[in-house]
Amino acid sequence: MTEESRVIALEQNVAAQMIAGQFPELAGRPVRPLAGKGTDNHIFRIGDDLCARFPKAAWAAGTATREAMALARFAASPLAVPEVYGLGAPTDEYPHPWSVLSWLPGEVMEDSALGDSVAAAGQLAEFFRFVRDVPVDGAFAFGPSNNGRGAPLAKRTARFEAALAHLPEIDSLWARRVWDAAIGADVARSPVWLHGDVHPGNVLIRQECLAAVIDWGLSGVGDGACDLLSAWAMFERTPREVFRKAVDASDADWQRGAGWALSMAVIYLPYAYQNGLRSDMSEKMVKRLKEEFP
Repeated sequence: MTEESRVIALEQNVAAQMIAGQFPELAGRPVRPLAGKGTDNHIFRIGDDLCARFPKAAWAAGTATREAMALARFAASPLAVPEVYGLGAPTDEYPHPWSVLSWLPGEVMEDSALGDSVAAAGQLAEFFRFVRDVPVDGAFAFGPSNNGRGAPLAKRTARFEAALAHLPEIDSLWARRVWDAAIGADVARSPVWLHGDVHPGNVLIRQECLAAVIDWGLSGVGDGACDLLSAWAMFERTPREVFRKAVDASDADWQRGAGWALSMAVIYLPYAYQNGLRSDMSEKMVKRLKEEFP
């Protein structure tokens, strides 16, 4: 494990002391850890309406600040997004900037039946149309601070190839064929805002509908096809077709979106297997991609 990916431990009492010390008006509120499946942040509930997010690893150190600086632009989203309460500073006990955000009600989409929902696909397309219409800001261009989300796909080739070599269960000839088609697809659109990480773990549902999109730490400005990875992360074939039409994805956009989905799954899976992390979403993405691009 590299220093960049080493998980930083954070005890509940240390988090509570940091919250009370830097936000004294919150002192006395109960602080409790959220047992999460994510790889990027330690999350602590603060009472009923707030949460604190602490990046877990050095590579994610800038995500709290990036999220906090970006979120206000998306307040009018058709799906709810968190509000920023404040930014916390590093301490001797914890080395990175962190944030306090509003806590949004709902359950994560994981393990729900909405993967077959045409209505949910339409909701997500409406959300992405809104995001893409927000005026871009060059200060949020893709780069290391958002893990290159929205960058030209070819920049991911070395990591893709290295990870693929550790996945004998994936047909490498098929994967490279999909990859080559994706990086060869024309980029026909101007840079747009993108969330960069919309998958079932970052989408909340209420009453069998999509309700909110959380975790904006990888948001930025770049190739909007990056956000199309959500089609394979979230939906089966029929809802995907509805989503593609509603979001107005060209053939080239869709091909690059498939490349993003494939690279996200392939790059994550060896890490998940080595560290005993949940891998079913990435495995499902590969299965869906293979069904659509046999």
